[in-house]
Amino acid sequence: MSTKSNKICTLKVGQIEKNPILALSTSEKDVEKYGRVTKAYGNVVSAIVGQSGKTYRILAGQAGFQACAHNGIQEIPAIVTEISNEAEQMKLALLLSTIREEGNSLSEGAFIDTLISNHGVTRRELMGLLKKSKSWISKRQSLVLKLSVDVKRMVKDGTICARTAEEIAKMPEGKQVAFASTVLRDGLNKTDVGQLVNLYTREDSSVALREAILDSPLAILDACPVGSIGRRKEKRGMTERITSNAGFLIRLLHELKGLLAKANADSIAMASSYLSELHIALEDLVCIIAATISSVSPGKRQGGGPS
Repeated sequence: MSTKSNKICTLKVGQIEKNPILALSTSEKDVEKYGRVTKAYGNVVSAIVGQSGKTYRILAGQAGFQACAHNGIQEIPAIVTEISNEAEQMKLALLLSTIREEGNSLSEGAFIDTLISNHGVTRRELMGLLKKSKSWISKRQSLVLKLSVDVKRMVKDGTICARTAEEIAKMPEGKQVAFASTVLRDGLNKTDVGQLVNLYTREDSSVALREAILDSPLAILDACPVGSIGRRKEKRGMTERITSNAGFLIRLLHELKGLLAKANADSIAMASSYLSELHIALEDLVCIIAATISSVSPGKRQGGGPS
């Protein structure tokens, strides 16, 4: 590709359009970060834009652009590329997203998918452009094509990293949110997740095994022989397991409390058998917790050491 002669100018905010693909990875935190800069120093955040007719579209710098707009700044400095072809503009935006701080796996995946699906760009061409492997490009694209909406939100918020999400994308879409929640609850790393996903998606895996992977992945990782899926090097301590499960249960109970407050009589009636079972389980749990806490002397850890 020949060197382009671009121009630097000041554009009115109203002349610039958001990029819907970059919006996939532009979180409120990103905008707030740039907002602090623009409030203190004004329009020092530049943008890279592509021109189409009389309008301009963001190719890089969307978070800063949104921060300027939110703070009432009417004009921002911009670099206007001399590229008018939409596919070439998207290639530039993709390339910039892989080297700039605001780059995000979801945007990269969306750019890749759009270029391949809508503009006839080959994976080999993208490999040369990005200096990335075919596997990297396919995994990024899978985040867009296979990942559920709720898990995409987790990636956007930084709750789940891209490499872990690439493994979760191999799961059936209807199981992804439940599995992602368990991954967070148990603090599983990318290697753990990959091993569990491979086991879940094996043709010979039973329904019971798959349910256990979703409900108790640590038990599966700890129980499997070394070499079958790769045993965890370190098992979690009892305290860590209790606190993580208690924290997850607290979050679920708060969510259930909100749902019950909004539910109508018909919904409650249909769920009554489960609610009755939950009531019994909670009463049993309360008794166990009370007995456990009372058995520990105040101000001392179990084992007699100083607190």
